[in-house]
Amino acid sequence: MKMPDRSEVAVWQRLPACFELLSPAHVGFLPNRPGTVIAPTRPYVLGKNLWGAVTASLAPRLFAAPTPRDFAVTGNEVRDTLAFSYFYLSDGEQIFIPSYDKGGLRWAGVPDQEFRARFLDSRLATKISEMGGAEEASLHEIEFIRHRIGSPTTGATPVLLCGVVWVHSGSVMAARRLSIDGGRLLLQPGGSDQIELDLLDGITVGGERNYGFGRIRLVPVSPVIKRQLEALWPDEPGTPFRLNRPLLGHAPYRPDIPFRGQIEIVASREYPGGRERSYEAPGAVVSTRGHFFAPGTCFLTGEYEATIDSFGQVSLRPVCN
Repeated sequence: MKMPDRSEVAVWQRLPACFELLSPAHVGFLPNRPGTVIAPTRPYVLGKNLWGAVTASLAPRLFAAPTPRDFAVTGNEVRDTLAFSYFYLSDGEQIFIPSYDKGGLRWAGVPDQEFRARFLDSRLATKISEMGGAEEASLHEIEFIRHRIGSPTTGATPVLLCGVVWVHSGSVMAARRLSIDGGRLLLQPGGSDQIELDLLDGITVGGERNYGFGRIRLVPVSPVIKRQLEALWPDEPGTPFRLNRPLLGHAPYRPDIPFRGQIEIVASREYPGGRERSYEAPGAVVSTRGHFFAPGTCFLTGEYEATIDSFGQVSLRPVCN
């Protein structure tokens, strides 16, 4: 993934961001797992999901009747202007980042089973036929991230998604200047359009939106969460840094690196290549990028230099002393 030329950019600005889940969220896996009755969810949101959510929300506000090509152009501009970390769950006090130790996967020190019991749930769903009945063999279970946690004694607490967005200072998108105002990311009025646009407002992440899933809203970042976010991610994407903690994004698998963690296939839906009007078929092709170290993976030997790309994925390079 090509990052913009640093010589063309005055400075990167790191914007800590937290979204409150207004409804459950489902962040699925590709490729689909054949033969399973449950659709599992990731307990975090990939940077590419945030990019897609911003693009899907922004294009209809920039164009009165957006075409597929308008969405493709808007997505390219968002990608050239912003970079997104992965966003992890928070209860407002701590960010639950993954880490594999000898006892298995933990989330901010909480065992995986306990974490999932607290933050995840599932429901049964089925497809309805034209006759009004359930379609044969369509019953399936959808796992999702709860938007509220707690108990009758402690009360309900909102679930947050926390991460960072990197912004090119002084950048222009759709011929309009991009700026940061407090915790908001704004496109200033330009030309005949006198409406200010908040890029992080009114976005929806993940799948199963026909169930009302994935609605989020930007909320102020508390000082305690802000300090955690600034300690987790570097000031700028594309700038090398020493990796001294578990991965916070997928990294391409390397057989020469001893590790404790998990390897998984990372795939996504893309525009088909080699077609003159490929933008008219969004998501028509499932692109499998290969095997990756999963977030939370720890490396057992050696030192590594890392860089983060526009979607929060990590590239690794061994450091020779």
